[in-house]
Amino acid sequence: MTLITKTNAKDLPEVLKLLSMVNLPVEGVKEQFQNFFIIRKDKTIVGCIGIEIYGNTALLRSLAVHPSFQGKGLGLQLVHKIEGYSTEKNLRNIYLLTETAEKFFLNLGYNYVPRDNVDPRIKQTIEFTTLCPSSPVMIKKISFL
Repeated sequence: MTLITKTNAKDLPEVLKLLSMVNLPVEGVKEQFQNFFIIRKDKTIVGCIGIEIYGNTALLRSLAVHPSFQGKGLGLQLVHKIEGYSTEKNLRNIYLLTETAEKFFLNLGYNYVPRDNVDPRIKQTIEFTTLCPSSPVMIKKISFL
């Protein structure tokens, strides 16, 4: 098992660099950075994940693993970490938008949800309205409590 730690402000530039490297949006990351986790290898951030919390629901975002470290289970470990964190925060649902990780999340128990049925608070996020307005698949994991 790899050590996954909560981010601090000095990690932001390196996380933004990793997200850009794997073509994920960086908009809104700074505002939600208190809900991000990272994996380091030799003092370099090689993985990250975060959530945006809206009441008792959340938007999972920014799951990234450096290309040199993909296929080693780090993404799975990061998802398990953020799900545990979601349970600690008493969240009931986690939504996510994806263009590339649909099968990965379906295999973890996430399910399709029509965009019209998404929690209204999630519909107001920058990911939903601007960054991923129509093409990505909307997926949700239900009832952590």
